Amino acid sequence: MTGEVPLVAGGDAQCSLFTPAAADVPRAPTFRGRCGGDVTAGPVANRVVAGRYRLLAPLGAGAMGTVWRAFDQLLDAEVALKEIEFAGGVPDEERAERVERALREARHATKLRAHPHVVTILDVVLENGLPWIVMELVPSRSLFDVVRQDGPLPPAEVARIGLAMVDALAAAADFGIMHRDVKPSNVLMAHDGRIVLTDFGIATGDGDPTLTVTGVIGTPLYMAPERLNNEPATLEADLFSLGGTLYFAVEGQAPFARESFSAMLAAIVLAPAPPPHNAGPITDALLGLLAKDPKARPRPGEAHRIFLDAIHALGAEVDLGATMATPRRIQEATRARAAAPAAPGSRVSGTAQEAAAGLATPTAGQAPAAGADLGAPPDPALAGTRARPVPPAELTAVEEDGAIALRWAPSPTPGVVYRVSRLISDPAAPGGWRPRGLGTTGVTELFDAGVPKGVPFRHEVVALYRDAVGQSTGGTGLDSPAASKPVSTLPRTVLPRITALRADLAGDAVALSWRPIPGHDEVVIERTFDQSSSFQGAMRRLRGSGGQHVDTDVQPGATYRYRVWVAPPITGGALDPSGCAEVTVTAVPRPRAVRDLESRATLGGTVLRWTSVPGAIVRIYATPMATGSGLSGTGPFGPADREVRTGSLEGRARFVGESRRGRYVDTEGGHEVVYTPVSVAGDRAVIGAAVVQN
Repeated sequence: MTGEVPLVAGGDAQCSLFTPAAADVPRAPTFRGRCGGDVTAGPVANRVVAGRYRLLAPLGAGAMGTVWRAFDQLLDAEVALKEIEFAGGVPDEERAERVERALREARHATKLRAHPHVVTILDVVLENGLPWIVMELVPSRSLFDVVRQDGPLPPAEVARIGLAMVDALAAAADFGIMHRDVKPSNVLMAHDGRIVLTDFGIATGDGDPTLTVTGVIGTPLYMAPERLNNEPATLEADLFSLGGTLYFAVEGQAPFARESFSAMLAAIVLAPAPPPHNAGPITDALLGLLAKDPKARPRPGEAHRIFLDAIHALGAEVDLGATMATPRRIQEATRARAAAPAAPGSRVSGTAQEAAAGLATPTAGQAPAAGADLGAPPDPALAGTRARPVPPAELTAVEEDGAIALRWAPSPTPGVVYRVSRLISDPAAPGGWRPRGLGTTGVTELFDAGVPKGVPFRHEVVALYRDAVGQSTGGTGLDSPAASKPVSTLPRTVLPRITALRADLAGDAVALSWRPIPGHDEVVIERTFDQSSSFQGAMRRLRGSGGQHVDTDVQPGATYRYRVWVAPPITGGALDPSGCAEVTVTAVPRPRAVRDLESRATLGGTVLRWTSVPGAIVRIYATPMATGSGLSGTGPFGPADREVRTGSLEGRARFVGESRRGRYVDTEGGHEVVYTPVSVAGDRAVIGAAVVQN
């Protein structure tokens, strides 16, 4: 099975991607904190995969791995990366199947790369021997989420989804590919009007090897009865799953949902689909797709005609050119529509043959449908008859996970899309700003992950009539009457982040170190008491440079939280850093070294005595004279008063015991043994003077 992984990007906008999961309901993604991403032992965001794709933030995780939002540093664009992972205990056979499934998904989707209703696979790269699938980032919600959050859809919209999915499945069948897992969470409702089919991970194609897992693969709730009987996957089986998906879209529940799993399977195999209450003119199409006999289900061309007639009968709009992607589909629909007159109330102009072939154009003044192709040839006559679009409003820019999240209120002008540009400060450029186009989008948000560090920049957004995309090429859009005036953000500068931040105890002080950044040597260091500390006090802020700083004004036993960021050129900007590294450390006092250890052999063992060390535990280690020097108070850990980490003591000598009272008995005893005391406080260990028991 597969599940949906949504990226909530603010407001109602989401980007949906897909990764295998254990259920049909999406898992909530986990996001990193604002300033905790660049310490030494942190999450792997900002990691670069295959020397090209920089991971920005995890979108979600499932049974097969994690999906990341990433930045393609070569093409300066955002993509999605599906990482194949393995938890402990996965058998070798299943590991091989998961890798093969990922590669199968890429191969199948690549064959359909030009199809408007299939998520585009851009690349497959290898990292540490495992494949990463590079996909387009689709701003959307899944059909499952749309219905669950907004309620059932009207029949016209469901018919539009049916048109797109029939064409996608038929196009896949032309290549010998069967999807095998059509369901609501695998249908994306893009914000620009596209309907997209995703997740070909368990699809089969001509020449595919037999799957190594046993049983039937897919989602039983939407599976065709012949598939439950372990018969081969066919286009007719995918159409049955599509019927169940569309039934869910218009009714709000699956046609064969039951209280128990066994009752659900029995209903799929034996019970007829209950007539839908809200489907209206698409009722016959849904019941036909859900027929038990595969031969009784409508062929793609017939289903296409039924959905198209339903749209016409309801007087709805549809961009037919965007739903017809293969010549065979166009020919079938052309023959089907040529024999029947256009339904009353249709808003599509042109002859029946032109409409079926996707050649009809909107009448003057009519905005294209939500699913219109942004790359469609513009109509020069339209741009000259309309006023400029009203600009979008409330443009904001917030730094999130290393990228700039741009969001704006939509323009009240219908039928517009938005062109976004980044302007870099450049005294040699006209007006002092050098523009770079970031693309055109139908939604009201965009993530810019390619902003330069340390250079002033701002962003501009213009509203552009959808049918005029491509007419204006400037960064501001002022060169075209089809574009609005630009709205702009205030100039700002994104500074590089501090990395490899460490905090070590040096004597009675805290020594901070980080990786210096050329050109940005000065940093701001903010020190506060951590919530876990028993001490309280005011925040302290100071400046540092050279990649290190020693804080000598610390209270023993207090726990401090240090935040470090590059000092901005304007002092006021330091009060609210956009990104920083942080580390927490407890100021444990350096324990005193034991220098008066005494040993005395008795019948019960060797009695060891020393002066107790306040605030520390003294551990005693024993080493035979052959391996411990025993010279001038030196044991196996080096000279006295040397500080080491407690972890470095393990495995180098026999641990005798520990005490706070200054006395311990070594029952093993022995002659020619070197005893070494070590004072331990927290993670600090100070070596004491060793003695020899002869």
